[in-house]
Amino acid sequence: MTDAPFVVVGGGIVGASVAYHLGERTDAPVVVYERGELAAETTFRATAMVGVAGPDPYHRLKEYGFRLYNEFFADPEADPRYRQSGRLRVATSPDGARRLEALAAAAGDPDPDPPAAAKYANSLVDYVPGERLHERFLLPPLDVESAEGALYRPDYGYVQDESRTLGPRALAMEFVERARDHGATFETNTEVTDVRVDDGGVTGVELAGTEVVEAEAVVCAAGPWNQKLAARAGVDLPVGHVLSPVFALELDDPLAYTLPAIKSHESGVGVHPKRDDTVLVTYTPDDPSRHLGDGPCSVDDTDAAAFREPALAAAEQLLPVLADADLVDEWVGVGTSTPDGKPIVGRTPVDGLALAVTMAGIQYAPAVGSIVARQLADGEETAYDDAVSLSRFDGDGG
Repeated sequence: MTDAPFVVVGGGIVGASVAYHLGERTDAPVVVYERGELAAETTFRATAMVGVAGPDPYHRLKEYGFRLYNEFFADPEADPRYRQSGRLRVATSPDGARRLEALAAAAGDPDPDPPAAAKYANSLVDYVPGERLHERFLLPPLDVESAEGALYRPDYGYVQDESRTLGPRALAMEFVERARDHGATFETNTEVTDVRVDDGGVTGVELAGTEVVEAEAVVCAAGPWNQKLAARAGVDLPVGHVLSPVFALELDDPLAYTLPAIKSHESGVGVHPKRDDTVLVTYTPDDPSRHLGDGPCSVDDTDAAAFREPALAAAEQLLPVLADADLVDEWVGVGTSTPDGKPIVGRTPVDGLALAVTMAGIQYAPAVGSIVARQLADGEETAYDDAVSLSRFDGDGG
């Protein structure tokens, strides 16, 4: 151990979690470099849905997050809020309904068939025929005439802040404030442009301009910019990037009830009630135009416009009341995709370089921070190392 700091690149919720967990485990300095403002890019653009479903061992990583979030919400330092809403996946075709019914039946099987049911493992899942939706739920705006069936998952909700719209950033600030309590520092508007490596090990980072900062270790927690950073250090990161457009609609009349998050099985469009008078429409179909490939990418909110018409049309099919709503904002996030859809976390072939790569930052951030901190600060192996290590791909990794 030297006097050089642990350097975390990226001040979103994942980087803030790494800083918090490192601060708990070491007296060495911890410095987070963020090229803009804290939690203002991909974290800020997230819809902040949280749940613990998934196969072993990944659901246990999410469960760690829920335990930590329970501690945070019991005694908050920032101002996150949480609303338990449940999640409803609606099929509008007979074939789609049959698929949902099969998924619900297989979800409790440790080796489910079809394999797609694995993402519903370790979760409460209930199939509801379309004609029974208005018997089971208070969903006045849902067009049940077009619904053939639905999957309901009650153990889901979403995070808010005091304005009830910007929950992901408020939750990230919980990590930031607690990391600061442990001595971590956050340098905003400071871009890391290079990772310095010598003789197979990290020596520091280069900041925009010419300044070089020595580092005990460097953690790439920069979302869609991780790939570029890792490549600077000679590590090939097998990830792609996907556009995730979001459209904010303001209703003429505030809802007098709480809607679950609703997703169309066929179109990939989701409706997330963020306030009584505002819903977010998301669009996540397997559309080739959403995939940005495996090169460095950027976030450009104007990209949302290309998806606006099909997204809003599908949302209005589910909830006709949205046809009269006003589009008040739109933006696009950039999601990270890995070959197996799971996080890439921890050590790399370059000594002192660690990865914090995940496509569901709100849900995985706590566990990702814990794994990285245990490896770097304590030299520990964790029970999840093999499941999240870069080494699971083609023999790469340390």
